[in-house]
Amino acid sequence: MFNLSNQEKITIIFLLIVIIIGIGIVLYKNFNNEYNLALNSPPNFIENNITEKIEVSSVIIHISGAVKNPGVYQLKSTDRVVDAVKIAGGAAEESNLDAINLAALLKDGQKIIIPYKISNQVTAESDKNISKNIEEVYPSSSSSSDQININTADDKTLQSLPGIGPVLSQKIIDYRNQNGLFEVIDDIKDVSGIGEKKFEGIKDLICVQ
Repeated sequence: MFNLSNQEKITIIFLLIVIIIGIGIVLYKNFNNEYNLALNSPPNFIENNITEKIEVSSVIIHISGAVKNPGVYQLKSTDRVVDAVKIAGGAAEESNLDAINLAALLKDGQKIIIPYKISNQVTAESDKNISKNIEEVYPSSSSSSDQININTADDKTLQSLPGIGPVLSQKIIDYRNQNGLFEVIDDIKDVSGIGEKKFEGIKDLICVQ
């Protein structure tokens, strides 16, 4: 179609080669810049992107007892009992935090009861009035002042019961925190490790209120 001399053909071929090389250089630079950007990106950038895609589920818990603002709260499934105490306004001054496991993970629908400290200091007048009221209502019954309240007793107090060691006392407290207060003393048999025989040995020494 075109009558080109050999010189013109060589020139055109040379220009095409230059254009192809130029395009290759531009593409290489763009690829190299993107590669370097990926290498120089801080590790946290990638980790944060992955973390954002992992959704932490929530749990609804009920916390009551010796806290400033008892109630129902929503927390993360990775939170622990200590976080529940904080969101409830913190522990009350008379709380006994040593009786519960603050490091335990929260579970959906869990009820957490923060126990109160048991005070052994009762005035003579109060003791007299209590004894009088008990005698009027239950004239033939014996006083339960020596009985241990399994709903409020701490770890050390529970261990004073015959056959209840550190392991069983902790199981009683854990059961109480997870399932709520014992309604009757027979409910303590629901605690793993306390059978009918062990219950018979402590039933006269415990109460629920």
